[in-house]
Amino acid sequence: MIKFFSIALLLMCLTVTKVSAGWYQCFNFKGNIGAYPITLSMQIREGYFGEKNKRSYNLIGVYKYDKFNTPIRLEGRLDTVSNKAVLYETVNNVQTAVFEFKFTERGCTGVWRSSKMARQSLPLALNLVSKIADVNKGTSFSNTDVLQFESLPELYFVANYSKTKGRDQVEMNQLKIIRKKDNSLYQTLSLENVEAQTGNVMTIIYDNVTVIDKKRKTLGISANMGKDINPLTIFYNSKSGRFYFDKSGVK
Repeated sequence: MIKFFSIALLLMCLTVTKVSAGWYQCFNFKGNIGAYPITLSMQIREGYFGEKNKRSYNLIGVYKYDKFNTPIRLEGRLDTVSNKAVLYETVNNVQTAVFEFKFTERGCTGVWRSSKMARQSLPLALNLVSKIADVNKGTSFSNTDVLQFESLPELYFVANYSKTKGRDQVEMNQLKIIRKKDNSLYQTLSLENVEAQTGNVMTIIYDNVTVIDKKRKTLGISANMGKDINPLTIFYNSKSGRFYFDKSGVK
C-alpha cells in the first residue's frame, strides 16, 4: 500500500514538476444544519472536474457533523455573479444531499435538502472562521485549521497551515489527530522541521493526508522531496499508542 501511494504521488508530481502558488482558495465555516452543529470547508478550484456533467463545477469541499466527526465529500459550483453556492454531498460517488446558500464572508444562510427524501429539508447557517489564499507572494497568515477528508474509524485529522509573506506556498505546520467520539485532541504532530515542503502537493487541500493502511493506522502526508517524491509516512506504535514519523527527514 505504501509503495502504491508513493508511485501515485510521484506520477502526479512529475506531471506538475513544480507546485505553483495559487493552489488554494479555501473558506472554513462553523454552523448548523437545523439543530445539528457542523464544520464545513470549501475550496474554489476552476477546471478541476473533467467530467462532462461537471464542467460548470468550481467548488470542492468537505464537512462533518460535529457529533459524529466522519468527513463527507462535497462538490458543486459557485456563481461568481450572484454568489449563489450549490454543494452536493457525495458518498460513494452518489449525491445524497444538496446545500444551497448565498456565499458571503459575513455569513451564509440557505437550505440543506436530502436527495433521498424530497420533502426533507433543513435551514442552513454558516459562519466564516478562517480562510486560505495563496494566490500571490504578498499574502500571509498563520495557524489556519483545515479538515482533511480521509479518516480512521476512531480518529479524524485537521491540518494546520501557515504562509509566510514572500513565500510561494502555504505549508502544513501541524497535523492534529482528534478523537471522533468526543472531539478531544489525541495527538499533535509538529511538521515545522521537516525539510520537504509538506502538505501542499495535492491540488485539493483536503487530500493532503491519506490513510495508507487503515489496520495499521499508517498515514501519508503529501511531501515534495525533489527527485525522490514520497509521502511523509506517519506510523503508529500500538504499544505506546502514539503516531510518529522517520526523523531522518527533519532539519
